[in-house]
Amino acid sequence: MLKGNRVLLKAIEKDDLNVLYDIWCDEEVRKYDGLYSTVPSKEIIIKNFGAFILGQKKYLSIINEENIVVGYITYEDVMDLTSTYILGITLGKDFWNKGYGQDSVKTLMKYLFINKVAHRIELEVVDLNKGALRCYEKCGFRIEGKKRERYFYQGNYSDVIIMGILKEEYYNLISNK
Repeated sequence: MLKGNRVLLKAIEKDDLNVLYDIWCDEEVRKYDGLYSTVPSKEIIIKNFGAFILGQKKYLSIINEENIVVGYITYEDVMDLTSTYILGITLGKDFWNKGYGQDSVKTLMKYLFINKVAHRIELEVVDLNKGALRCYEKCGFRIEGKKRERYFYQGNYSDVIIMGILKEEYYNLISNK
């Protein structure tokens, strides 16, 4: 369990699945997810819950100060001996622009850089998702490049922005507070 200023990040439990499934199925949320694919049925997710939580990618529920599940955040070790992690986050649209994303990302960054001794954290975000881009920049991520027209949604191509932050940049950021 990881505690931020406004959120609690905890391992996903079976009880969280209904809320997270509803968030995942929301058309507006999926538009920004970058992986616009068919959502498996709730029954398949529940049936495979054990494999899901034991997989390489770690999923954490984001709980706000009112004890409401507002989304989930993920991290995955790249497993190439570079101490690099990939981060991802999905929030329910009712919780956008309220600071939960930024607090969640900063909380997970602290855990990865301090506890997991990460050297680098990276992510990809669809350029349509202006709120997420602002959030990541406020957290210290830098734009490193883009995959041109990598994402297709409703007849249009969009770029996918590649962002990253290094351990040294993170420590400079927190020491300048």
